[in-house]
Amino acid sequence: LPTSLSLTNQNKAPYLAIIIPGIIGFLLSLTKEGDLLILIAVFGATISYVLMMLSHIKLRLSRPLMYRPYKTPGGIFTSGIALILAAIAVIAGFLVNPKVWCIAATIYVLFIGYFMFYSRHHLIQGTPEEEFAHLKSNEQE
Repeated sequence: LPTSLSLTNQNKAPYLAIIIPGIIGFLLSLTKEGDLLILIAVFGATISYVLMMLSHIKLRLSRPLMYRPYKTPGGIFTSGIALILAAIAVIAGFLVNPKVWCIAATIYVLFIGYFMFYSRHHLIQGTPEEEFAHLKSNEQE
């Protein structure tokens, strides 16, 4: 997130990162293009599903003995099925409206590029996850 959107409140919630996309989503909903907005949302969700399944399969293959507090029922097999279904959903979205799909894909690529080439080199220390991990490690000592 840009630094201005990373600011947190007393509960460590990035309030601007929650409020601003909500406002943008509300304004877009006023355009009466609900079907296109749903297509964009489905595109984002299915891309994240594809990446999660690829990550799960990669971790299972590269670190099979790693401790996991939760094991996926069916293991790699069910992740493979979910990966195939998510890929089919991505392709179906393209077939429904190639123009909107390409615009959404371009926006995602731009945001990924922003993260890869700028944002990851300027990360803010002290995220809630880091603080919780630090507290947990101190409790165990």
